[in-house]
Amino acid sequence: MSDTHKQLIAKLAKELGPDTAQHLVSCFADSTAKPNQVEGVLVLLDELSEASAKVARAAIDSFPELQRRDRLSDSLAWLDLGIALAESSGAIGLKFFKESPLVLGLIEQPSVRSLVLKTALELAEQDANVALEFLRVAPEVVTVLSPDQLGAWLEIGLELTQVDFVVALEYIRQIPAVARVLPIQDSRAWATFGLKLISTNSFGKTDYFGTIEFLRTSPLILGDLEDPSVRAKVVMVGSLLAERDPGSGIAWLSESPRLLRGVSNEGWRLKVLQYGALVAERDAETALAYLRR
Repeated sequence: MSDTHKQLIAKLAKELGPDTAQHLVSCFADSTAKPNQVEGVLVLLDELSEASAKVARAAIDSFPELQRRDRLSDSLAWLDLGIALAESSGAIGLKFFKESPLVLGLIEQPSVRSLVLKTALELAEQDANVALEFLRVAPEVVTVLSPDQLGAWLEIGLELTQVDFVVALEYIRQIPAVARVLPIQDSRAWATFGLKLISTNSFGKTDYFGTIEFLRTSPLILGDLEDPSVRAKVVMVGSLLAERDPGSGIAWLSESPRLLRGVSNEGWRLKVLQYGALVAERDAETALAYLRR
């Protein structure tokens, strides 16, 4: 047994006991998919310990769960991401190592897991919170978006962190839902609609209730509209209304499937929405009355 193997067993045994440590190192050493995994895990655990000894212990504690889900082959990329998160925030690093074995267990294809971990690492270099939220929804996101679409959706989330952090995180959480009903070119307008619903409560504090409700429920409402082009226009009209009166924007969104079902075809629906948008630019009450008639 090499010195490297002995060092890794000793490091793992402090948290897991000698038998479990020996078994894990044997699994690392026997991996044909990832040669030199023992050396890599030892180096990365040392690096993680420098960032946070507590987070490093959490990572070691999570190895048996990673093994139980047959994900030890992802250990190097997993630790690399954990280091990036821990360097930003110890609390986020702890959450990552606690939650990630389950997340990775839900993603079957190794290539997709590699993409998720690589993408999360790129996000962590810009914002650790966004990276963690993406990882949490990744098992669902990868069933909705192709790899070449992922970056554009996440870029909007990063842009939103510069505008409002609460909205940015909720946007990331809702990507799987909204991506089912809107294409990427309309998602920024959807998020902007939500931003316009932020208000100030009676105590002078920012109130996100309307915005969060919008981000969580609007994908389901938009899904009731059959035509993708109509969905985009509904968002546009709602955003124009919300700019002048948030209540009108919310009312329009909730009523739009019922109101538009009364219009005979897609062409007429688009005409109604186009004229409604022109009116909404000037007066929300008049526009809403027109759309309801």
